[in-house]
Order: sequence, then C-alpha cells, then structure tokens
Amino acid sequence: DAHTPVIVSFALTVVGCNTSIIVAVVMKDYGVNARAGKGNLFVIEADEYDRMFLGLKPRIEVITNLEHDHPDCYPTYEDMVSAFESFVSNLPQDGTLVACIDDAGAASLINQARRLGRHVLAYSLQGDMTINAQQWMQARSVKANQRGGFDFEAATNVGDLESVQVSLQAPGEHNVRNALAVLAVIAVLGLSIREAAAALGKYSGPSRRFEVKGEARGVIVIDDYAHHPTEIKATLSAARARYPKRRIWAVWQPHTYSRTKTLLHEFMRAFGDADEVIVTEVYAAREPKQDFSSAEVVSAMPHHATRFIASLDETTKYLLEHLHKTDVLLVLSSGDAYQVIAQGLAGLEK
Repeated sequence: DAHTPVIVSFALTVVGCNTSIIVAVVMKDYGVNARAGKGNLFVIEADEYDRMFLGLKPRIEVITNLEHDHPDCYPTYEDMVSAFESFVSNLPQDGTLVACIDDAGAASLINQARRLGRHVLAYSLQGDMTINAQQWMQARSVKANQRGGFDFEAATNVGDLESVQVSLQAPGEHNVRNALAVLAVIAVLGLSIREAAAALGKYSGPSRRFEVKGEARGVIVIDDYAHHPTEIKATLSAARARYPKRRIWAVWQPHTYSRTKTLLHEFMRAFGDADEVIVTEVYAAREPKQDFSSAEVVSAMPHHATRFIASLDETTKYLLEHLHKTDVLLVLSSGDAYQVIAQGLAGLEK
C-alpha cells in the first residue's frame, strides 16, 4: 500500500528521526514527495513496475500485499512472485522482512525469508489465522470511531511493551494494517512504539488517497488514486464505513488496457460498496490505443447501477444532473479524471 512508506516517514519524524524520503505521492505535511533528511534513515516506496525495486538494497522491507498487477511487465502472477522473491533475497543477513499475513502473497514470502536466515516480523488483524512468526504484531478489538477511522489495540511480543492503544482518523481497515506495519518498523528500529502510536492518531493521509477535495451543495467530493481492484475495494469499504448513511457514487477511470483486461473479473466485483458506478473510457497511459472499450467491462459487471460514459465532460454533466444533497462522490483514477472533481465542484457551487 502506498500509504505505508508515507506513514512510516510521518511516524519517524514525530519520534525525532530526521529521515530522507522518496514516495510516489505528495506528503501533505511537507508538500513534496521527497526530501533529504540529515539522519541515517532513508524511507523509499519500492516500485515493482519494470522491476525497479530490485535495484534497492534495504535493511527493512515492508510487504503489505502481493497480487497480480502490471501485466505489461509481469504477464503472469508467478512472474510477479518471482520478482518479489528476488526482492526479499536482497535483504542483508541482519535484515528484516515485515509482512502482512492477512495477504496470502505477502505471507508466502515469510518462509523464503526464513530459509535465507532473515529476521521476520509478521502483522495482522485479529482473526482465525495464527501468526506463524517468531515476532508479531496484531490489531485487536478493532472498531469504528467518531473520527472516521478505527480504534484498536496493537498487541505485540516485540520489546517490553505488550500493547498500545491506537486511534486513527485515516479511514479503512487497510489503514489499520498500515498502522501495524509502521509500528513494526518502529519496533525493529528500537524506537518508541508508544510515541509512534500517538503520532498515527494525527495522520490524515497523503494526497490523492481518500483526499476530501471539498463539499458543495451537501455533496462530499473525494479524490483517490486507486486503480487496482483491491485498492478500489478498500477505498469504497472505507467510504462505506465513514459515511454509512450516504449514497456513494464511484467514478472509475480504468488505467491501461493490459491491467483492465487481465484483471477484468476482479474489477467486475470491486464495486459492491458503491451505490452508483460510472465507468469512463480506458486511460491508455504508456500503451498504444487498442480495440477495446470500458463498455465491455460495464456489460459484464453484476452491479445493479453501473453505467458507461466515455468522456469525462459527459460524466461531469451526468453527475451534476443526478447528485443529491448528502451524496458522496469518489473519483478513482491514476489518469486525468481528476478534472471531474474540479469541474464537478465548480458546477455544484453555482
């Protein structure tokens, strides 16, 4: 999750570390996506696209999930797993793998790390699964709070602190897992888990990750970078938890033909928490135009209220004609659909 390195950086700063950072999103606290610190810690969002992350030699690796993505680079899921196994192999002998065992792909890397003799710290939400790791961190008694996030107890067998209470304002259960990953990194570094837990309560999220852009005529408008089925499901689940009584609109701009076609079945079932879904035409990005349309995705989706509107201008027009007071509009895109937000807010404010 792209949140994780940003939250790690935020927490490290709060506990007194002057950290260098490179991430893919703009950090609200700094207004940039990179900065040079004066300390000896460097946090980087490891990009698996084109196997870029294999050029890194980290001391601590955090793997939140491992699913098939970037099919133009990894034609099969097995290709992607192989790349992540190489990434784990890059850990030095005294390195640590921090992995989420709630995700089957991330959990599968734990055994490899053990075979290589690397240290492992596993984390998860409390459930039926036993944490099969010597060191662990677990979220217990997770419940929604009045801040739009979740409260939970982070229990651990790392260090002298058995548990600490965390209250998040960043929405979604995925951010509970992200918070656990952050606390795990803090623990590995021997820093104050209690101070980091308090810092997590102040964290609101990076730009373009469930970023509330404004409210007009009673409609809340949110921008989110989600472009993978799991990301979309997590974002919509967070919206449903934060706004349980509001009608939720999801505008999705598919990103690249290869991803849309390869993960078609996953996309079809990613919108269950939305009340209304609009799918625009595919944003080709780095790929040449193909004889494929998002209309094919819409025709296969089981959601009862899904419609295909090819252009962003027509999408904005439709929204302005149909949005009602107390609705929530989520624009899910890593392309140029952000213009729907600006145009929509401007139209609503007239």
